[in-house]
Amino acid sequence: MVISQIKNANFQRGFTLVEMVAVIVLLGILAVGSTRFIADAVQIFQDTTRRDTLAQQGRFVVERISRELRNALPGSIRVSGDCLEFSPIEAASSYLGNVADTHKTSFQSVDFDYTSTAVSNRRVAIYTIENKDVYIYNRKAVVDLDRVDTASANQRQVHLKNYTNPGHKFRRESPQQRFYIVTRPVSFCLRSGALYRHSEYGWNNPQSTALADIGAGLLLANHIQLIDGADTVIPFRFSAGTSQRSAVTQLDLRFNDTSEPDEWVRFSQEVFVRNTP
Repeated sequence: MVISQIKNANFQRGFTLVEMVAVIVLLGILAVGSTRFIADAVQIFQDTTRRDTLAQQGRFVVERISRELRNALPGSIRVSGDCLEFSPIEAASSYLGNVADTHKTSFQSVDFDYTSTAVSNRRVAIYTIENKDVYIYNRKAVVDLDRVDTASANQRQVHLKNYTNPGHKFRRESPQQRFYIVTRPVSFCLRSGALYRHSEYGWNNPQSTALADIGAGLLLANHIQLIDGADTVIPFRFSAGTSQRSAVTQLDLRFNDTSEPDEWVRFSQEVFVRNTP
């Protein structure tokens, strides 16, 4: 009978205060460790997301500029300060006969893909060696386009705007008899760490970077770094081509985040552009 009572007493024992305190301390340690682990994981996720956003922004901007540059008229690329400018090609083909021997109001060309009916502010360019040929009208390398006739027998008639009689006489013949139809220039400019694309403003000579001349522009990216320590970052450089090598445009764009000013992503790229007009 005594033994049975002792066993029942043992079964009815609870936790002691020391045991409860020990469990609470252990749970607190586990909670602190778990919280720290979760906080570190969240911080890593935020850092990764921020860096991916910077990288995606940089890739978008560099790819956008590179694609447009590859379609630039030979001789039209020029740089002034933090602005890069060029004239985009809308169409191209080969002309028939000569265009520099006499004044013309039109010339015959090989048929080409051109369906635009909005020919205002388009120009015809032939053998533009340097940007003066593109932006100075009286150098006779460019002339305003009037219209392009529909194709007939795999040929098209390209009509020039006749501002003076008896017509336009191009300065030089293209060795490959190539001509280009181009639109008004485009500029990519950096201002106060922001990159803008400007268009539809006309041909300026010398190159202008003033908003009054090229317009407010379309914002492409923010937080672009123009200072690296004590050095000034040059975002755009252009090396004209020669008969042995293509022209090269160098892009050096560095994107940072205002939340982490010491962290930035640099995109450095060389874009080879057509050199034979």
